[in-house]
Amino acid sequence: MSLPTRGRDNFVPALREPPPQVVEVEIARELPSAPTTVLLPHAGYRDRAEGFSLATAPLAGVAGLVAALVGVLGWQVPIASLVTLLLALAGFAGVWLVAYVAHVVVSPDGATFFHVLLAWGYLRREQQERFKRYGLHKGGKG
Repeated sequence: MSLPTRGRDNFVPALREPPPQVVEVEIARELPSAPTTVLLPHAGYRDRAEGFSLATAPLAGVAGLVAALVGVLGWQVPIASLVTLLLALAGFAGVWLVAYVAHVVVSPDGATFFHVLLAWGYLRREQQERFKRYGLHKGGKG
């Protein structure tokens, strides 16, 4: 069955392509070097330790002073007493310890340590699952 064309022709002529063009290519052209990542800062253990001390000592000192003032004003501890000195030292040491733990956790060594702990847990769970499937768990046939 054919469609009525009402006197028109359905023929579509082929597309004529233009003649090929010659393109010149520059061969001796120097391209810019690829960008490289620069790891900043170039710091070692000593630099990180000095940075920790510079950042933490004022904060811990103020915390020790506040602890001593709370003892003197809040509990009527004499200013020149061993208890006041111990309160100041406890405040300093507590803040320093919290800051040190946070510093170690976010350092490269802390990140590696937590990576190893998580990988160990993953392997332990995988081993337990394998033992369960092989029947080697406690009380099973081995």
